[in-house]
Amino acid sequence: MRAHDWAATPLGSPEHWPLSLKVALRILLTSKFEMWVGWGPDVVFFYNDAYRPTLGIKHPALGQPTRVLWAEIWDDVKGRIQTVYDRGESTWDRALLLLLERAGFPEETYHTFSYSPLMGDTGKVEGLFCAVSEDTDRVISERRLATLRDLAAMLASTDSSESVWEAVAASLGHASQDLPFAMLYTFDDAASARLTCKVAVPDGHAFSAAAINADSPMRWGLDEVAAGRDSVLTDLAAFADVPIGAWKKAPMQALTVPLAAQGSSRPLGFMVAGINPYRPLGTDYLSFVQLIAGQIAASLANAQAFESRTAERDRLRGLFHQAPGFMCVMSGPEHRFELLNESYMQLVGHRGLVGKTVAEALPEIREQGFIDLLDKVYRTGVPFVGRGLKVMLQRTPGDALDERHLNFVYQPIVGDDGAVTGIFAEGADVTEQFRAEQELKTLNDTLETRIDERTRELGDALERLRAESKQRESAQDALRQAQKMEAVGQLTGGIAHDFNNLLQGITGSLDLLKLRLQLGKLDNIDKLIGGAMNSAQRAAGLTHRLLAFSRRQPLDPRSVKANHLVSSMDDLLRRTLGEKIQMEMVLGGGLWVTLCDPNQLEAAILNLCINARDAMPHGGRLTIETSNAHLDHDYVAQVQEVQAGQYVCISVTDTGEGMSAGVLAKAVDPFFTTKPIGQGTGLGLSMVYGFSRQSQGHLRLYSEEGRGTTVKLFLPRHHGAELQADDGPDESTAHGDGDGRIVLVVEDEPVVRALVVDVLGSLGYSVLEAGDGAVALKLLQSRQKVDLLLTDVGLPKMNGRQLADAARLDRPGLKVLFMTGYAENAAMANGFLEPGMEMITKPFPIDKLAARIEQMLEKPA
Repeated sequence: MRAHDWAATPLGSPEHWPLSLKVALRILLTSKFEMWVGWGPDVVFFYNDAYRPTLGIKHPALGQPTRVLWAEIWDDVKGRIQTVYDRGESTWDRALLLLLERAGFPEETYHTFSYSPLMGDTGKVEGLFCAVSEDTDRVISERRLATLRDLAAMLASTDSSESVWEAVAASLGHASQDLPFAMLYTFDDAASARLTCKVAVPDGHAFSAAAINADSPMRWGLDEVAAGRDSVLTDLAAFADVPIGAWKKAPMQALTVPLAAQGSSRPLGFMVAGINPYRPLGTDYLSFVQLIAGQIAASLANAQAFESRTAERDRLRGLFHQAPGFMCVMSGPEHRFELLNESYMQLVGHRGLVGKTVAEALPEIREQGFIDLLDKVYRTGVPFVGRGLKVMLQRTPGDALDERHLNFVYQPIVGDDGAVTGIFAEGADVTEQFRAEQELKTLNDTLETRIDERTRELGDALERLRAESKQRESAQDALRQAQKMEAVGQLTGGIAHDFNNLLQGITGSLDLLKLRLQLGKLDNIDKLIGGAMNSAQRAAGLTHRLLAFSRRQPLDPRSVKANHLVSSMDDLLRRTLGEKIQMEMVLGGGLWVTLCDPNQLEAAILNLCINARDAMPHGGRLTIETSNAHLDHDYVAQVQEVQAGQYVCISVTDTGEGMSAGVLAKAVDPFFTTKPIGQGTGLGLSMVYGFSRQSQGHLRLYSEEGRGTTVKLFLPRHHGAELQADDGPDESTAHGDGDGRIVLVVEDEPVVRALVVDVLGSLGYSVLEAGDGAVALKLLQSRQKVDLLLTDVGLPKMNGRQLADAARLDRPGLKVLFMTGYAENAAMANGFLEPGMEMITKPFPIDKLAARIEQMLEKPA
């Protein structure tokens, strides 16, 4: 300011300036607040350092007339300046919109300021003093936050795609300063999209094309967004009649951002938004538009999932009402009827039950204990299973009570917060069957007790599945959640169907066995026993397939030369495939060694070949190929379930019917099958998938309808030393004398423990037993001799492996045989089993257990 040539201005040299001007300048120059002073009839401009950002590229501007310096806003402020000069009155403005050209273009800014009069030495107003603060960031930030809040509030109540678009149009219609216009498209496929919503774009406008495809002149960055770009900028300078929104000037740019729902592999569509012509497109502006797109995408995904669930719920409701067994839904602690099917109405014989409590609708059962059972299930969340329970019903008002016997289940309905909100009851009227089975009641009571135990275990397993599903829900978007719940439904339905069939085979055989024994008819008893054993073995096989799918089966990984293993299966596979199918093996040279369970690998290959055979009912060609493969980082980033590295690849290709995209997406889901009822469990591919994941590998399916299917099984390359399988004991002959050697049996299931103890005792072993790890550890820490520890893995509190580790502190050479039916801690035998430790999988034949114990005791310590 001192260096400025003031003598060349109307103010003249500073030593002749009025005292009031000098005082005002002293205040201005010593303040950290934004200030400027105007003096004289031309309002000559003075300002301090704090004001320099407001000037931008206009700095330096000392001594310029205000009308020249701020020519672009002179019409906005001259009236206020005139009020100060003419009347000597101060002015005040809060967050006044001013379009300043301080950065080379008109810029939307907001300022809060006051103009105060400055008196000259003559006592007249000769200038003004202005204190100013810029509110641009605050005003624009609050405006954008209000837009986001308004959009979120309107989207919160949407439950369909149509209502989402209505909410978007209504909300963004109030955001025309930041979004002068907007258009939203949803993808039909990767190369085309359709217009689903537009804001401030008139019908028939060049921008409002109903669809975009490969022939469209304006694609708005569709290809880039579909390929994964997070934003695309389009120049609008060549377009006429661009929608202007709240401004008098048309946008010069449009921004395209994807509608990307969380957890989705590709965006649902994209949004095209006009950019405020008076604001630069910086990071904050881009983030604001992306947040809007994110809110819309999330609500759209939720609405689509809700629409899908609603359609499925309507379908299930129809099945519910038509089900042959009786079903009803009761809500709240008072057990109020919400939903009943026709079978239930026929059972109770009343009408008008909906909305009434059980006690109100069926007063005759108040003292029969059923309401107490409902109270207990609601309070504890534990299902109740009743078999053949007697109930006295007044099926017609005024008639005598009718005695009925029911099989039923009370299943708690659990809300999102984990609390019980109601009870689902289902069952069947088995009065006639009950009366016919009274003669077999003793055997049936024992059998029903076992079935009830297994049913409760199944209920607990289902609850664990639901709990795991809830934990995964928090990391998934709504659409994928709906898919997972559908998979759980398929799993539980499949388990119930298959296990009920297997249990029927067991119970039916035992019923007939008892009846024949009572009648003294001993012919065909072996056939009945064999039928029950066959059903039990099939149940064990189903359990192993389920463990394979859930990746919790115990594996015995070995170094495997895949070419040798595949070649050894040649005869088996050709017999399995039949004469109509030509099989070819293409075995790669120099194939790497892999580490996996060879028995499970053989089962996986056999499953894939059987699936291929079934896909070629009229014959065809099946090719089994082995090769070395490398999965790079780009590939694993797409599939997100395998690590990059070297793999051995086993491919099975058929020329069969192939799969549609919908079938392919569900191919590895449990119990999903396209085969007719009775021709497949739907666990084949899910077992192969579970085996691949448990072996740190990967499964990839390629299929085209009418052309065939290729399944590629990737198993990791093994760089370590070869692990050779032990020659197992001869289980057909290993029934030697226990010779008094001492075995400690640790098993928390009393029935299983008693069975094992009885068998070992009959073989000549001295047997100690314990029901949990703590009792067993006390025996092992004593001076009691123990030759072998036989323990379950899944013990309460202290598991089997922890017990073995603690025991070996005092008995380093103790031999340990683990029993397991679940093997969560023994997912891979490598690393779990130390020298002197082995594992046997439940259920196991007694002779296999005896042979394994004898073999272990014969090995040197």
